[in-house]
Parts: sequence; structure tokens; C-alpha cells
Amino acid sequence: MGSLLYINTGIESSPYAYLLKPVQWADICDVYTRDACALLGLSVESPLTLSINAGCKALPALLNIKQVMQQRQCTDVWSNKDELPVEVNLGPEYRFHSIFACPILRQQSTDHNPPVRLICGHIISKEALFKLSNGNKVKCPYCPVEQSAADAKEVHF
Repeated sequence: MGSLLYINTGIESSPYAYLLKPVQWADICDVYTRDACALLGLSVESPLTLSINAGCKALPALLNIKQVMQQRQCTDVWSNKDELPVEVNLGPEYRFHSIFACPILRQQSTDHNPPVRLICGHIISKEALFKLSNGNKVKCPYCPVEQSAADAKEVHF
């Protein structure tokens, strides 16, 4: 705001002249993009770069899982499914979406209806968990695993 005082005399000769340099505008653009993406829960990087970086970060864990499964001679567990048998934690820098929609009820989660993780790893809403429960037992709608409703853990995105 103080730079507006120098408009009549020429902003180039003012103490705020450095703000007009192209380097400053590039920095401001980067800061604005980072902040806007952070507010929207998006990534600043391209999807391809993100995918490659996530793959590189997950590769050692995946190779360890493969080696353990080969040693225990249970390789068919992984090859018969479309998802990993264990969770690979990539860290908070690879979490972008704060909205969860329950695949059973097709509703967004809320504070009153948070997502919960079943012991098999599948995630559904708490309301769906109660609708699927028979007394104290719950059968996962995606796989044959049964569990107690109390064993479901709340998930925070």
C-alpha cells in the first residue's frame, strides 16, 4: 500500500521498486499457487510427477512384501486381488482428499458419520457399519472377513 504514495513521482525511484522486478512476481506466483492448492487440498505437482514419486517411495516396501510372500509361499494372495494385502504408508505429503464418500450408502462422511476401517482394510461409513451388523458381528461387503463392530477404527483424512 505504501508504494501507491510514489505513483506520481515514479515508482521506479521509490523504496518499493524492487517489488516490480520479474523475480518478485515469479515468487509471488509460486507462493499463491502453493497456498491456493493447499487450501483446495490439491497438489502443486503434476499427476505424473506425483505418481512416479509415490511409486519410488513405495517400491522398497512393495519389494519387502513380495519377498516375504515368496518366502511364506503365499504369492497367490496378492495376485488374485486388485489391491495390496497391506497398507503402504507414503506419508502426509501424499494425502490430498479430505472428503470420503461411503461406497455402500453413497454419502459423504461427516463428523456424525465418520469413515471407519474394517480389520480387512476396507473403509466404509459408521452408519453403513451399523446397517451391516448382525448383533455384534459385521461381514465386510467386499470380502469374506467377519469382525466385531467394535474392532472398526475411525479414519481421519
